[in-house]
Amino acid sequence: MTLGLLPLARGVRNSMTFQFDHFAAAVKAGGDITANDTMALRHWAWADGLLSQRDAQALFELNTHARSTDPEWIAFFTEAVCGYVIDGSEPKGYVSEKDALWVIDEIDKDGRVESAAELELLVRLAEKAVDLPNVLKYYALDQIEKIVLSGEGPTRAGNAVRGTVTSAEANLLRRLIFAAAGHGPAIVSRDEADMLVRIKDACLDGDNAAEWEKLFVQGVANHLQ
Repeated sequence: MTLGLLPLARGVRNSMTFQFDHFAAAVKAGGDITANDTMALRHWAWADGLLSQRDAQALFELNTHARSTDPEWIAFFTEAVCGYVIDGSEPKGYVSEKDALWVIDEIDKDGRVESAAELELLVRLAEKAVDLPNVLKYYALDQIEKIVLSGEGPTRAGNAVRGTVTSAEANLLRRLIFAAAGHGPAIVSRDEADMLVRIKDACLDGDNAAEWEKLFVQGVANHLQ
């Protein structure tokens, strides 16, 4: 089902409430989110230059219920929620403990990270924020570790193979471990190094991506140094 919201124009957010509610109901009924829909949602989200927690929560709900999404949606979803979490309150540039727990609660409503958009959001928060509470960073790392060990998750595209690190997972882990909002410039913590060792031990016999082998060597060496 293509919902086609492109005709929506800029305006006061309140004047768009009915259209957005109609769109959200259609998505919950099994609709897709296309590139055109995402363009319309961008106009809706920033019609008055602000995104409230209620708006951000509505985007989480769309992401959860959409039958399929366009790559433009992932870019918009992460940009919009990052903007709310990082710059929605003072001091700007930081993720508060409260907002970190809110993000975790939104993702955990269905028990785990279920989409590429949620994974990308977790990584982008770590990359963009000046500082990120450990509870959120380690939640993100834990989610990727679970995908590797179980062989199930948004990075697998239906190919469930336990004990193997894919290129996508290695790249996500690298971005998280060396993110700006970490323990310092390019510093790998003891907990992060321990996680790399756990994954290595679980994937010794796996057909691992070359990116993983490089990350493991660099990550552990960085910590030891």
